[in-house]
Amino acid sequence: MKPFVTFTGVAKTYDGRQNVVQNLDLEIGRGEFVSLLGPSGSGKTTTLMMLAGFETPTEGEIALDGKRLNDLPPHKRNIGMVFQNYALFPHLTIAENVAFPLSVRGVPKAEQKTRVARALAMVELPQVANRRPGQLSGGQQQRVALARALVFEPSLVLMDEPLGALDKRLRETMQYEIKRLHHELGLTVVYVTHDQGEALTMSDRVAVFFDGRIQQIAAPDVLYEDPQNAFVANFIGENNGIAGTVRHVSDDWAVMEVGGVAISGKTGRDLAPGAPAVLALRPERAFLLPPPGAELNRLPGTVADVTYCGDHRRLLVRLAAGGDFVLKAPNTDGHVLPPAGTAVEVGWRPADCKILTPPPVA
Repeated sequence: MKPFVTFTGVAKTYDGRQNVVQNLDLEIGRGEFVSLLGPSGSGKTTTLMMLAGFETPTEGEIALDGKRLNDLPPHKRNIGMVFQNYALFPHLTIAENVAFPLSVRGVPKAEQKTRVARALAMVELPQVANRRPGQLSGGQQQRVALARALVFEPSLVLMDEPLGALDKRLRETMQYEIKRLHHELGLTVVYVTHDQGEALTMSDRVAVFFDGRIQQIAAPDVLYEDPQNAFVANFIGENNGIAGTVRHVSDDWAVMEVGGVAISGKTGRDLAPGAPAVLALRPERAFLLPPPGAELNRLPGTVADVTYCGDHRRLLVRLAAGGDFVLKAPNTDGHVLPPAGTAVEVGWRPADCKILTPPPVA
């Protein structure tokens, strides 16, 4: 299938020396929900602004449905935009706010009224048409901003941290609403966030940005289960990034040494015997006191802390080889955990971990 949005060799610099986005190649399919995820300064928002037309690429080409966008002004791109701060006009009614993109496009008044009513119904706010933004809650204002972005039936909708100003409950409600509209309307959505949970729960694919580059783009479960480098492993979810030294590498498996103990795992890229390495292991994949004889990785340590987290308990184990190890134990009846100060052994299956090259030093 032909991609709907394409970035080809795109770079952006503001000072002519340092690229905030570099060598960006990205393809997004029609109807796909793709999140751009990364820490502040990683290049994700600049990428979105170049697609919207508010920034111009220094190098490369951006295309929408096969048409080059680089020299096209924002209002001619047929792209809807939702911002974190809503960007509603306080002196206009909600209906007038939603109608604004239609009025600047010269849509007749009668059609504007019909389309505004339909857009407000989409976000389940038909009753607020005659109010002003200051009379609405934050969640309602964000729904109005979403209605305004959809009212002119754009080919693409861009969202820049749209839920960042909302509290946790409202954020979760709006995540559901955005996904509902995405499915019902067949929208193509590019969504910028620094919230990994938000990206994982909402997206078809997630592009993880760092240092102006996409480190990995994949479905949420692939990112979490099979990170391609140590940055992705540490940024997506919680990770036991234990340091060691590579002892052996094959096509599928690698062995690293941690404090004199051999640890086996799936092999990452660019590993070499004798080189430093880090482990990628999710806390829920490890367990205490593994049975003897099982083909497992094992490390001795001492329980340093046990924290109650509702559906699980989080154990911090201080390893004998140095460093901390985190595991999550389900909070079930009869599951008694050793108290702090107890000598234990942690274990996990080799297939549940990956051995990677260390992240670059900032």
